[in-house]
Amino acid sequence: MANSALERILVTGGTGFIGRHVVNLLTGQGYRPLITTFSSASGPEFVKLDVTDPGNTRAVVDSFEPQIVIHLAGVTGHDDATGEKCRNVNYLGTLNLLNSLEGRDVSRVILIGSASEYGHQPIPFQEDMTARPVSAYGLSKTRATEAALERFATTGLPVTILRVFSAFGEWQPNKLFLSQLLTHALLNRDFKMSDGLQRRDYIYAADVAMAITAAMLAEPAVGRVINIGSGRGTVLHDLARYTWALCGADEARLHIGAREKSGDDAFDTEADISLAADILGWAPQNSLLPTPGRTAVVSEMIAHIRGRVDSDRE
Repeated sequence: MANSALERILVTGGTGFIGRHVVNLLTGQGYRPLITTFSSASGPEFVKLDVTDPGNTRAVVDSFEPQIVIHLAGVTGHDDATGEKCRNVNYLGTLNLLNSLEGRDVSRVILIGSASEYGHQPIPFQEDMTARPVSAYGLSKTRATEAALERFATTGLPVTILRVFSAFGEWQPNKLFLSQLLTHALLNRDFKMSDGLQRRDYIYAADVAMAITAAMLAEPAVGRVINIGSGRGTVLHDLARYTWALCGADEARLHIGAREKSGDDAFDTEADISLAADILGWAPQNSLLPTPGRTAVVSEMIAHIRGRVDSDRE
């Protein structure tokens, strides 16, 4: 049940992919968060917010006076050739939010970081590694992390940065690799990908939501960067072949090695999640593919994408 002393929870980007999982979990626990969205939304639990607008951001904070802030608003950079959108939303938007919270009685500000902050380094990634981003998206996330930690060091603002690895699950964007792979497989269409030798640490969005709610109350999480991943890398060409077969697609339509890798696509990701276990008491309960001790959700993902494909056909 909700803690009555911590009921004023602001969730930015609460209508997005991970945001929907977080809001569902919070409401299931008895909380009634205020959800911000960039687009119009009706209902008292929603408010429109453009984090790139300092005045709008401060007005929302002034009006709601949150005790906990979960900052999920951001862009992925998939359609951001210059990197300007990543800089404006992920970095400057985060600065606007941090500025608006300065001097307020907030108990926690949870920010979402990314595995892209690590760049091309040996796996598993550990939180004490120096950030070496190679993409505009990774750089924007790195700068937001640095700004938040500096704010904690200078003013005591109680920030926690959760570095989320390759999140997947219901409501995930169509532009993500897994969505595209499964969509093409279910439609039995040609799919071109890289050699797929790189590893990706896939973490179920519902597990990410559990980590976020754990971080709300864990005092040792203040001022820390914490990896949120499965702790296991999946080789992409293995994932492609496995799911392609599950969908019953023609194997001749899966073209592995037809594309070049670049940017974040060129390196492995795998999280060391021991700190999340120690500080948050958290561990993932699910996995994309069959894994001992965890619930495999690949069938659920295929069913979800199939529903999306069928809906588009109507």
